[in-house]
Amino acid sequence: MPLLEKNKSIQKPPDKLSIMAWSILILVCLGLFFFKLGSAPIFDLDEGLYATCSRVMSDSNNWITPFLNSMVPGKHPLVKVPFFEKPIFIYWIGAASIRLFGTNPWAVRFPVAIISLVTTLLIAQTGSRWFGARAGFLAGLVYATSPLTILDARQFTTDCPVTLFFTLQMLSFFYALEAYMVGNYSRMRWMAIGFWLTSALAILTKGAVGLILPPIAFGVYLLVRSLHIKLGNSNGNGSAFLFAIKLRPLKSLREGCVALWPLAGILLCLIITVPWHYLIWKAGGRDELGLTWVQEYIIRQHIGRFRGLDKVHDAPFFTYFIYFAVFFLPWAGFAPAAFRTYAKSSDRNWEHEKYLQCWFWTIFVCFSIAAAKLPTYIAPAFPAAAILLGRWLDTALSVNISKEVARSLKKGAEFTLGTSLFLLVAVIIAPHLVPKNAPLYPNLVTNLQFLLVFMNAGIVIGYIFFRNKGNAAHLKGVAVFASTLLFSTIIGCAVMYPILGRDVLGPYQLMAKDADSDAKQGIPIVYYHIIPRRPSMNFYSNYSPYENKNVTLYRWMRAFPVPSPGPVDIVTSMHTYRMDVIPRSDKLGIKPEILDEKGGWVLLRVNIPATQKIHEMVQSNS
Repeated sequence: MPLLEKNKSIQKPPDKLSIMAWSILILVCLGLFFFKLGSAPIFDLDEGLYATCSRVMSDSNNWITPFLNSMVPGKHPLVKVPFFEKPIFIYWIGAASIRLFGTNPWAVRFPVAIISLVTTLLIAQTGSRWFGARAGFLAGLVYATSPLTILDARQFTTDCPVTLFFTLQMLSFFYALEAYMVGNYSRMRWMAIGFWLTSALAILTKGAVGLILPPIAFGVYLLVRSLHIKLGNSNGNGSAFLFAIKLRPLKSLREGCVALWPLAGILLCLIITVPWHYLIWKAGGRDELGLTWVQEYIIRQHIGRFRGLDKVHDAPFFTYFIYFAVFFLPWAGFAPAAFRTYAKSSDRNWEHEKYLQCWFWTIFVCFSIAAAKLPTYIAPAFPAAAILLGRWLDTALSVNISKEVARSLKKGAEFTLGTSLFLLVAVIIAPHLVPKNAPLYPNLVTNLQFLLVFMNAGIVIGYIFFRNKGNAAHLKGVAVFASTLLFSTIIGCAVMYPILGRDVLGPYQLMAKDADSDAKQGIPIVYYHIIPRRPSMNFYSNYSPYENKNVTLYRWMRAFPVPSPGPVDIVTSMHTYRMDVIPRSDKLGIKPEILDEKGGWVLLRVNIPATQKIHEMVQSNS
């Protein structure tokens, strides 16, 4: 029978986590999310974009329009490039943190690490409230030690805030509906306010998708909830039928809508979200592609992505099964058993499990149907998966478990071991399959291989425990799996972050820094033909460079704002310098001078003739 019945209380005192459990969970999160958080330079691509816009926002005190720290060729040299791709919330928290802690990677990443910690604790609290203290602790542990959670928590992107807001939206709706069904309308209204408040924040973080996905998940749940199946019910005349269905979707949907207090809630959401949208539209401006805010943010990023115009990230339908197996390691192997295990329909946990199932699968299926696919798109489904896993592991770790559950534990551990070994083999083989001219960093590859060897060793030990019988052995297996992810993260950050700074990210970021002194003298700085784009350079530069990646250097400089002969600094890769800059310079009789060189990157000084002279020279050599 349905759990949420009017005039029937379903409340019971929540099973609270002990101080010891909270302390362990927080310590694990500190290691996973905060250890050496600022040791790695700003990553490219997305973190570089968001971090740069946050830094410019902090420096300029313009809290309405995000700007990249770069100039528009052919425009007045004080015209910076607006960045209209994402809403404003991520830049607000980044700029506020920079104001408090200074311009450095730790300050930029600190807000998302805190948000990840809050999300983990919220998941633990929810699991504890719904399924018991140990289930809640395990849910928090599962979520925190998932690779996708760790990666998102350690870089400044929109994924952590969106996941937190989506989780709060889903929980607020459930509690609002629960309160409505038992007649507690005061609580219902407070939960509804919580839903619309977090919806507004989700919109300001990710755009319209922040308000589109939750109602879809709610609708699926309400339709499932409206379906009642009865078996072996007598009709009162001695005969019986074995199957009966009642479907009341309209009634269930009406109850869901009323519980959200929609008129007041929508008004609250508009009050929070409309002002920024109006102000940035009013501010105007065009981005590097010459698009207005309406053209980029509304048409291209919302309508265009909805219509599938973003072909860069297109992938097959089954892609998210692979992503989930890898980025929910080591727990993905247990997910099939956890997802098919339901409480009895008379149990108060029945409705909770059903809701979590709808939560997870709605996101998973919606993004699987969509053409563009990235691992982070399904991050909002991970809290539901973690709570279901916590619930199932709590049952599986009980003293008296069935043979079927013990077999599921063993199969889950086998899947985890197989996935981990596959990743190790892939990392060993991959360097031999990439094109010869692809940039490989031997130190990084070697250390990544050793890290995966360490992780596989831990998973093998955990697998051995899961093969043994008994509650104590299985509990040790869970502890070993979680510890393996924790120590793999700590070792990986301690060993690989310095390599990233020295060999991978550092060289071109140092080139950007090296041009500071010349920029102070008024010399223009050009980032030329840097593909793929590396916006982290803009974060580290104390000037605003000109960026060009599509048009040949001197042909592009015909529109360059240098009215008379003068020097220009150019940052580019050594490959571009040899294969592009030198041949074109030789044709025009221009002699580039190497000012600095590091790790395959070069800082050049070019004495540029007057703009008219460039035009004549380019025309004569076209």
